[in-house]
Amino acid sequence: MIKVDICITPIREIGDYVRKKDQGKICHLPEWSSMINRTFGHEVFYLVARRCNLVCGVLPLTRVNSRIFGNRIISQAFSNYGGPLVDNSDVLDELMNYAYELAREHECSFIEFRNIEPLPYDLSIQRDKVCMVLSLKSDPDEMWRSIRSEIRNRVRKAERSGLIAKTGGQELLDEFYRLWSVRMHQLGTPCYPKGLFKSILETFPEQSRIFVVQLENQILGTMFAYSFNGMAQCRWAATNVEVNKMAPNTLLYWSALKYYCRAGVQLFDFGRSTVGSSQYEFKRRWGSQPVQLNYQFWVCPSKKLSLVRPDNPKYIRKVEIWKKMPLWLTRLLGPCLSSKLP
Repeated sequence: MIKVDICITPIREIGDYVRKKDQGKICHLPEWSSMINRTFGHEVFYLVARRCNLVCGVLPLTRVNSRIFGNRIISQAFSNYGGPLVDNSDVLDELMNYAYELAREHECSFIEFRNIEPLPYDLSIQRDKVCMVLSLKSDPDEMWRSIRSEIRNRVRKAERSGLIAKTGGQELLDEFYRLWSVRMHQLGTPCYPKGLFKSILETFPEQSRIFVVQLENQILGTMFAYSFNGMAQCRWAATNVEVNKMAPNTLLYWSALKYYCRAGVQLFDFGRSTVGSSQYEFKRRWGSQPVQLNYQFWVCPSKKLSLVRPDNPKYIRKVEIWKKMPLWLTRLLGPCLSSKLP
């Protein structure tokens, strides 16, 4: 018999289960759910299925309720990935049915499952995004030789221009956030609060890293990444577009790849992209391969699926207005909005 419960506090048994799953990501850990709850106050439901008292499946859920954007459940919030990890289809059915009941009980419009492999149910699906993943070498020199000459030339150009790369943790948070929030303003996107990044660094100090590229004391590029289960993920990155000719972005990514090669990580995830976009092409030139994302949606009967996306005609004008607002104001208002846009 399969029994499903909501896990209140992280326990080692669950973490071990996530780690042994090939599709297990850092966002599948109960610590990620607890971090979201502490940082934003969102209600989290970490579902654990057991058979004979042994963990046989997990499904992390976060309820995000907003007067502006609606009431919905996401697996998993503030991540490109999510969805269930299970031993078999029977466990999957039990976890999914439990999730549906939670959504109905809390009057949510829908549940979003951020899967790699599609779930075998009749759900709405979006397949317009991929994550670009590169296999790493154990030797940075071998990795260097494996990438295209055009990439190597841009790294050399950055170094000849006097750019220096470094990596760290909490001590680089202010520098990361300063540049990243500027770039989000330029793109018309509300920035997450600095507290999110601080919480990730505090919750996962061994897994999280900040990378920066600087010229003297000026930060020209920055990246927030973390690693888990043999894969490093670049989750947030930004560069000063005014100095793109100096190739800070290329040096930034090379410094991250070199670091993770030395750390024994097998894969590097450049992050989510739309196929054919400029970001997609930049990542592809490194030799990364697209991994299809299958985002699926269970919609509550009588409810309507309404997604908040910058390419939604409903929000295009709002994006343009945001770009024209003063930076200080977007830094003030951005975290209030983005906490509801996970």
